[in-house]
Amino acid sequence: MYPELFTIGNLTVHSYGLMIALAVLISAAAIYREAPGENLNSDHVLEAVIASTFFGLIGARLLYVMINWQYFSANPSGILFTQFAGLSFYGGLFLGAAALYLWSSWRRIGFLKLADLMAPYLALGYAFGRVGCFLNGCCYGRETDLPWAMPASMTDNLLRHPVQLYAALGAVLIFLALKYLRPRRPFVGFVLLSLFAFYGLLRFTTEFFREEEAVWLGLSTAQNFSLALVLVSAAAIYIFTGIMGRSGGNKSAKKRRKGAKK
Repeated sequence: MYPELFTIGNLTVHSYGLMIALAVLISAAAIYREAPGENLNSDHVLEAVIASTFFGLIGARLLYVMINWQYFSANPSGILFTQFAGLSFYGGLFLGAAALYLWSSWRRIGFLKLADLMAPYLALGYAFGRVGCFLNGCCYGRETDLPWAMPASMTDNLLRHPVQLYAALGAVLIFLALKYLRPRRPFVGFVLLSLFAFYGLLRFTTEFFREEEAVWLGLSTAQNFSLALVLVSAAAIYIFTGIMGRSGGNKSAKKRRKGAKK
């Protein structure tokens, strides 16, 4: 739609890159402010945000290049970043998480505790990124005659699902849900697992409205991966909630026995 927002001298501000930058800045500021409430050092948490963002962007680009290797093998110069275009969220999610784990181990901070703090803002950042996709005219949806259909770009004559906005709205709802759940979590790591489950469900759903090739069971690559992510995350939540419940039940039973002896 509007891949280039404006130009100042020789500098052109691209909509996708601007949305990614806003996502990082807003999320980093919020996480920095909320860190003391989780008994975490704000400066250390800011370091974690920088490290996970840096490696997350690398992971997002690497996975995108791998998925589109047929094109990049013939155009290797295009592998490098170009206005932050061409990123895969799953690549960023997992390499960013790996960097966060290594950094938290080095700082001797609980990885899951830190991940629970950051998880809602990862969803919020994803919403910004999808708005960037909408403005950039990429990741467009299938053709439709719905009243809110629109072209993918200024040169596109076809009306399509604004699937990027569907994803952005879903991500905002995930952000709000995770913010609600964090102070009520039954165990540390619950918010991170909930992010995986919610995002997998969102991605699985929005893929039905995108122009993606089916690879297995009539589903796209992203849908198959998202479905697996939902199932694994839901199973982990069920197992750990049960473990914590039994642990809490055992502690209560011990307290009752001690009270009876007295």
